Amino acid sequence: MLELKDATLTIGGRQLFGNLSFMAQDGHITCVTGPAGSGKTLLLQALLGLLALDEGLVSIDGELLTPLSAPTFRRMMAYVPQKVNAKPNDNDNVNTTGLETVWSPYNSGRYQLTPIEEPLNLAPIASKAVIIADDPDDTTWDTLRKLAVAGRAVVAATNREDFLHQSDKIITLGKHDTVVS
Repeated sequence: MLELKDATLTIGGRQLFGNLSFMAQDGHITCVTGPAGSGKTLLLQALLGLLALDEGLVSIDGELLTPLSAPTFRRMMAYVPQKVNAKPNDNDNVNTTGLETVWSPYNSGRYQLTPIEEPLNLAPIASKAVIIADDPDDTTWDTLRKLAVAGRAVVAATNREDFLHQSDKIITLGKHDTVVS
């Protein structure tokens, strides 16, 4: 179980969300939604320990995620980035130590992508307790549903109504952040 408690995040002087709390339960899909620029991707980065919250905490199974513990916790997580077929920026200096993703760094510092097609993509992430996906497509969504049924906690950022209707919990970011179970 992944928990966000009393979280506040401000970027460039703009508060994206404040005092936000929710639990992403094992065996369930939690969707984060909201208008463009509301902080969906940044919330996912905070859940992964890649971005520090102004206030609040992230925990997995009751254990606090901190800058020191983040690499260890990321070994329990998998991340499906927003644009799977696009490489991250070459000047990304984010420390992703321990994070299992659909892409992985190789010697030159650039990124090599692993296709998100079953069964290939399922193998590296199927053993992870928490799966975090940013704007999944139809094929990825089907895999996320299978992983949730298998007992994984899945958190996905999406604005797709069909995905939202299939989720167990909806977190809406925006002017008035809401959590709907």
